[in-house]
Amino acid sequence: MIRYHFGFDDPSGTARRGKRLRPQLLLRVALAEGGAVESALGAAVAIEVLHNYSLVHDDIEDGDELRHGRPALWTRYGIAQGINAGDAMCALSYLALLDCEAGSPPERLARMARALHEANLGMCEGQGLDIAFEGRDAVSLDEYRAMVFGKTAALFGASCELGALSARASDARAAAYARMGRAYGVAFQVRDDVLGTWGSSAATGKPSGGDIARRKWTFPVVWALGQPACADRQIVAVAYGRRRRLDSAESLEVVAALERLGARAAADDAGDTALGEADRIAGEFDLDRERSIRDFLAQGARRVA
Repeated sequence: MIRYHFGFDDPSGTARRGKRLRPQLLLRVALAEGGAVESALGAAVAIEVLHNYSLVHDDIEDGDELRHGRPALWTRYGIAQGINAGDAMCALSYLALLDCEAGSPPERLARMARALHEANLGMCEGQGLDIAFEGRDAVSLDEYRAMVFGKTAALFGASCELGALSARASDARAAAYARMGRAYGVAFQVRDDVLGTWGSSAATGKPSGGDIARRKWTFPVVWALGQPACADRQIVAVAYGRRRRLDSAESLEVVAALERLGARAAADDAGDTALGEADRIAGEFDLDRERSIRDFLAQGARRVA
């Protein structure tokens, strides 16, 4: 089942296997801090497997039937097996870290394990908020930010922190990298919200407008409902007050209303603000001197055309 989720059992070799953003981020930080790729591979494997465990559970919790353009693990093997496979992946992520970092000083290994556990807890907290929001009539931007800070930003922060620790950076420097990574995580989530609203199925591997159909509280929706009363705001409010999945016509109506309200442009601006915060942290602590991390993640968080 785990091989199926990662696309390793596809005889054609054409299965999409994700972007591997988090392990790439971790390795780039390690290299930027003078470390060797080999010394960071265990942590890179750990962060990617942990991320994918969360995706397996997320698909079940959201009822998403597609992952990377093919049936999600739970739709092929059932919910119970999907939960169990996700749990196994969580265990494997910590074993990958412990096995590959066995030669590290005990204090550093404990610090790395703690960073991974804290990220896992943050993801669970953020996902809990995301699920709770589905039964709400309103969500504030502050509440949305708290959800994103856990669900997405926590793992981006841990990726940067673990990369720095793998390169034997000081705890203070690793903590600064974690702050920078969390800012990048916010930018990435806002972009992902834009993709979930306006992106094509080819780009996302999921049905177009799926976030709106499920009435998920994404940045464009939260921002739009915080605007003064008008006809387009009312369209969004009525749709999100229906407490059921929206049909195709309803979803398209909401997406069009969001566009007219300027929600897409507001999301672009919010993503740029988060990228700017990451740049500010990098400058303050003299991180990413060659800008390889910034350039890599700025491309991943670029605006959707």
